[in-house]
Amino acid sequence: MNTSTSSTKEKSIRFQIVSRLVIPQIILLTISILWMLIFPQDNILKYFNFNIQVVLIGLVAGSTLALLGNAFYHFAKKTGKFYEAVELFEQNLSPVIKILAPIDIILMSSISGFCEEVFFRGLLFKKVGIIISSIAFGLLHLPKPKFWIYAAWASGSGAILALLFFWTNSILTPIIAHVINNLIGMILLKRLKISN
Repeated sequence: MNTSTSSTKEKSIRFQIVSRLVIPQIILLTISILWMLIFPQDNILKYFNFNIQVVLIGLVAGSTLALLGNAFYHFAKKTGKFYEAVELFEQNLSPVIKILAPIDIILMSSISGFCEEVFFRGLLFKKVGIIISSIAFGLLHLPKPKFWIYAAWASGSGAILALLFFWTNSILTPIIAHVINNLIGMILLKRLKISN
């Protein structure tokens, strides 16, 4: 196979992966926009408060979540506990992320961080509270029932993101934290060396 055909095939695979991950985010954003049009009192534009503190808290929180997630992966791998998490990372996520270009990772991290936070923290959290919105967020991250630990982790992360929103009164805080968490997580998955 020549370089041109290989490059075209690689771009096609990357496009398929990005599409599969971005389309649900566009659906979430569309639902959010419709929600705010139908219920204007729920418009979250008033929560786009920007200041340096919001940015710094988001950066620190997102980095911390990503590093804790990485530490959990290594704990699960070393101890054999929650091995489903290791399987998810090594056999499902890492091989897919390794195919992606840096721009794909930036795009997916940003889109998912923005769309999920607008819906789950900006709208759902305000209506149903931290527990239900965090569980719903966790369920979005449940690829198969055997990976329940990943959904539980996502639910806990969702609760932390909701608290960030509550404490700072800015939706930008959890958006930044979510984007940074995804970005660092995907970079770590791309660089993951799988050994027995």
